[in-house]
Amino acid sequence: MLSFKKISWTCLLLACTVLSGCMKDTPSQSTYEDYFRTSIQSYDLYKDYFDIAKLEKLNGWKENEQYEIKGSAILRARVGYLELLSDMVDKLEAQARTDSSVGMSMGLGLMARGMGGENKAFRDFWAQEQEKKAIPAPLLARQAAMTAERFENLLQWADQLVLDNYGAIINRQLKKGDELTRIYTLSFRQTEKGWMGFNAR
Repeated sequence: MLSFKKISWTCLLLACTVLSGCMKDTPSQSTYEDYFRTSIQSYDLYKDYFDIAKLEKLNGWKENEQYEIKGSAILRARVGYLELLSDMVDKLEAQARTDSSVGMSMGLGLMARGMGGENKAFRDFWAQEQEKKAIPAPLLARQAAMTAERFENLLQWADQLVLDNYGAIINRQLKKGDELTRIYTLSFRQTEKGWMGFNAR
């Protein structure tokens, strides 16, 4: 005859087994968040210039042998557009020292940019930031160390590269502390080691 203590212990084990089985049906919150963070930080813009302020699970569903989670990420800018531009100028300068084709690409690109009116648009933006005394110290130091023409060419081309690479996400009005909301769909697959993320889009 089973004692009450043994029956209680058996019931507890069964409950834990059932609960564990249910938990395995979907990725855990920590698995979801870890993969979400990794996916966001795999993009240079977010990794280098944004903090993850909030992650939110919006929906989840079974898709054949996979589990899909739709999630929202709020990203907070660590820097403004001019600081990002300053970093791009540094990268261009470093590349130009070792690769002569950088100067040629810059020259051709600036000609095309001028015909499209972007050079003037950037000059207007730069003048406004100067009036506000918002130019970062590293850019002011670089401006003082080179000719006006060289400095403007670097700035214009850096601006072009930033907008080419990230213009679908940010613009020249980006300020430190601004927040972006990005929506991702994350795919998970169950393995011997549990749920693992394998695709983010």
